[in-house]
Amino acid sequence: MPPLAQYSYNNSKARAHKSTLVLSHYSFHPQKQWMKEREAQSRGLIMCMQWIKMVQEKSSTTLEQIPEAMKKYYDQRGTPQPDLEIADWEKLNAKNILTKRPTKKLTPRLYRPFKVLQKWGNMVF
Repeated sequence: MPPLAQYSYNNSKARAHKSTLVLSHYSFHPQKQWMKEREAQSRGLIMCMQWIKMVQEKSSTTLEQIPEAMKKYYDQRGTPQPDLEIADWEKLNAKNILTKRPTKKLTPRLYRPFKVLQKWGNMVF
């Protein structure tokens, strides 16, 4: 039985006497040496642990920098929305308009200028 399973089995309270199995049989709990942290004995293990800590620190700093880089990239590519008012003339984008043309290649990208009649929100006209 693995040590953790054996430990949890021996230290779980029974319903009948509401005590752990080891405590009821031996009147004491076994020493939990395998749960305590131990210092590494080999040099290879010490070097490996130092390398893991270094990688964790480097990845945490990189994760902190990612949102800033994403914002910078988005701000470069983002286009400002036009400030349209009622009675302005604007061409209609044909991106989401279905037509009877055989392919989307043949449809125009923008339709003739239309007059803005009503403003429903910041981006909807």
